[in-house]
Amino acid sequence: MPASFSGIASNRAMGGLVHAMSGGSRLQAWRNKQLVITVYEHGIVVGLADDPNPFHFRYDEVTSFVQDLVKRYVNQSYRGTTTTCLVSLNDGRSHRLQGQSTRTERNVVEDFRNLVDPKIAAAQLPGMLAAMRQGRAVAFGAYVLEPSALTTGTGRKHKRLPWPQVEQVTLERGLVKVTERGRRGAWATASTSAVPNLTTFLNLVREAQAGV
Repeated sequence: MPASFSGIASNRAMGGLVHAMSGGSRLQAWRNKQLVITVYEHGIVVGLADDPNPFHFRYDEVTSFVQDLVKRYVNQSYRGTTTTCLVSLNDGRSHRLQGQSTRTERNVVEDFRNLVDPKIAAAQLPGMLAAMRQGRAVAFGAYVLEPSALTTGTGRKHKRLPWPQVEQVTLERGLVKVTERGRRGAWATASTSAVPNLTTFLNLVREAQAGV
């Protein structure tokens, strides 16, 4: 692990090292270079192995975590998954990671998503839940969660579904699907990339359906 990474983690009080990994990236600027990701109890340091100033953040600094998974098939045969993650912070900084896994090899960006996603959600959920309990709406891109309803769209396309009428919110083939009780089909759909902080969103939906 690069010394600059551990030094940043110590200065930012990120706690103990949980996992360290390295691999390639699909981003053109980083092609044929080694991407290093170090996961700590309270934050992440990520960058090229020789980068003196790698990107770093604590989980409680994340305002938006967008994840997008695209599976690739050739003649109905699975060939791989491209994982893209965009992290945006409360100080205006942002960072994009992209990697592709195949049938035989997992990319580090997929592992990054799996490790970091629940940690970001755990840091975000208490504050967002408190906001709803105080009567405030919480926006998640294509959807807005209000204390009494789930809404989507703007202008003439704006619509509102009270929580007792929300049957379920599910992930299906890269879409976030909302269904209404007593009706067939989807009440609304949005791509997962259009719903930042997706895991926090799903957790908050469950809380709202239970009565917040």
